[in-house]
Amino acid sequence: MQNNLPPIANNEEEAEIAQIQTLLNNQNAVSAVQQRLALQRQQPSAEFCEECGESIPELRRELVPGVQMCVPCQTLAERFKANYRQPGASTE
Repeated sequence: MQNNLPPIANNEEEAEIAQIQTLLNNQNAVSAVQQRLALQRQQPSAEFCEECGESIPELRRELVPGVQMCVPCQTLAERFKANYRQPGASTE
């Protein structure tokens, strides 16, 4: 069967499919983050940072249920994860 569509239509279709795939990937990533946050909220907040051992302020423990790291350590962890995430890798 021969393709009778002009090349522009194929390119537009491919672009639309790529956009839909990107939206689905983003939706999956958001869902994964929501699930991790829900699990985090179920555990008690740590009094001391799991990375550096410094005290986690009470206000942070109240505002971020299930928190396990102080702000500086959490910031470093998030930057590291963002910088070393492999393309196409799972966000979990």
